[in-house]
Amino acid sequence: MSRFRAQAFPAALALVLGLTLLASAPAECRQDATDAKAGGNISVQEAKSLLASPPDGLVILDVRTPQEFSEGHLAGARNMDFFGQHFERQMAELPKGAPLLVYCRTGKRSASAAEALSDSGKTRIFHLYQGIEGWKEAGLPLEK
Repeated sequence: MSRFRAQAFPAALALVLGLTLLASAPAECRQDATDAKAGGNISVQEAKSLLASPPDGLVILDVRTPQEFSEGHLAGARNMDFFGQHFERQMAELPKGAPLLVYCRTGKRSASAAEALSDSGKTRIFHLYQGIEGWKEAGLPLEK
């Protein structure tokens, strides 16, 4: 019996430590593991895969300024300037229940935009947390 306890203890300790680390991880790190069908933070490579086989009705939102958008954007993207005066109206006009891929230059604006979209009731939001800069660094194509 004591031999069983000695073998079970390391496994139990590893489980407890693993759960403790997971629970103490920042929310944005835990969100990266979100099921791709539901949305969440996604990397450039995950976005590339998403665009290669998009869910029905995917809307790609570039929340940069019109000038930034004209310098190059993801194919099929719609420009919705997060700091523009029409952002809230444009947000309300998005198709209900549509999956959304949101990005900006580096991921900061789009994080705020994704939060605003979520607060407005949108539920399937994919946030390209590396932004268009990460996309370009990976050597992936842009549309002008």
